[in-house]
Amino acid sequence: MKYIFSFLRFGSLLWLSALVASCGGGGGGGGGTGSAPAISNLSVSPTAAYVSSGSINFHSTLNFTDSDGNLATLTLTILNGVGATTSVQNLSLASATGITAGILQGDVSAVGVAADTYAVQIYVTDAAGQRSNTLSSPVRIAEFPWVSKSIVNYTPREYAASVTYGGKVYVMGGQLIGGGSQPATAAMEIYDPATDTWTSGPSMPTARMGLVAAVANGKIYAIGGRTDGFSTSAVATVEEFNPATNVWTTRFPMNVPRYFSGGATLPTALGDHIVVAGGESLTNVLDTVEEYNPVANAWVTRNPLPVPRGQLALAESGGHLFAVGGYAGPIPQWVATVEEFDPGTGQWTTRPSMPTARSHIALATVNGKLFAAGGGNVNPSLNVLESYDPITNTWTTKTPSTSAFTRATASVVNGKVYVFGNASALEYNPANDIR
Repeated sequence: MKYIFSFLRFGSLLWLSALVASCGGGGGGGGGTGSAPAISNLSVSPTAAYVSSGSINFHSTLNFTDSDGNLATLTLTILNGVGATTSVQNLSLASATGITAGILQGDVSAVGVAADTYAVQIYVTDAAGQRSNTLSSPVRIAEFPWVSKSIVNYTPREYAASVTYGGKVYVMGGQLIGGGSQPATAAMEIYDPATDTWTSGPSMPTARMGLVAAVANGKIYAIGGRTDGFSTSAVATVEEFNPATNVWTTRFPMNVPRYFSGGATLPTALGDHIVVAGGESLTNVLDTVEEYNPVANAWVTRNPLPVPRGQLALAESGGHLFAVGGYAGPIPQWVATVEEFDPGTGQWTTRPSMPTARSHIALATVNGKLFAAGGGNVNPSLNVLESYDPITNTWTTKTPSTSAFTRATASVVNGKVYVFGNASALEYNPANDIR
């Protein structure tokens, strides 16, 4: 593909003349052969944009000084990510005769540009052929980070759970989509990002929705939930799937039946454990937290959440767990609460809240950062994406998804987040996000 950068305009000399006067610039004769011109403070805005089928406009400014007042041309060069020149343009500055200092501004239009990090290089030359220093500014063009993926052979549903195992995403349970109160499903379907295809796996022994899932010690666990899509029948059921044998086995149940909980794998020195936090049972929101040891096939109670809530999400980063968002009820009360669990002390610590209070988010961890996508509040479905960095203890608003969703589930494969909810499948690549 050919890379084309063209100047729509570069400088307004009437405006420049006014700036020169305010800067105290002299009106030179325009024919001197003394000092070479100098430029500084190149700014290009925006510094990044997404690939577009149309043109992408960038505004640029720079300062110049030219004691002879005889600027002649501006040279714009665009280099791609490997340093190869993709475009060179020379623009006349002949009308700047007599101006010794000021600011040049202009708009660059990028057309048909592939994803890459480009360098915009600029220098000016005077009428005597003397060339200024060269300024450079990077401009990134990125692929849009959200992409729709295949749903062929995928069962549309919400309130499902998912895990990553062997480079594939296992999506299990959930409530079927359709009019009225639809039943829960026991289906497990497997998505392969490498081929963008779905295959059916063995169904869970117990159909349920609002469950959590986790991988521990090479096995997949489906935990809790409720057994239909329209009542409050919470269960404490724990079922283990062995990918090596393709067999489900019933394991020891939780102490507290619950659905709409948060669940995540917690690495320990004795192997992976699974923590389940909060959730709902009957009409109550819960603060109770339980930790499962798959080797011992036993549950222990841990310190409760500081804020009781259901419809929250739980994720691991750096050996700690983070309980994010949720619904605190019984009156409509969506929360942005974030609490961090330190397994060493067993304590929960309140962290900065999400920018957007919401429940039923799709939460995933990539390179130690948490990504909270979608969800609902007074708006029943959101396209919001916000990221939390435990190292800096800060939240950042990221590029929103192409469509709003809630009651979805998320898993990570090779640094990309896969979100499945209702009748949609989306891939989010944090590496492409320019925010």
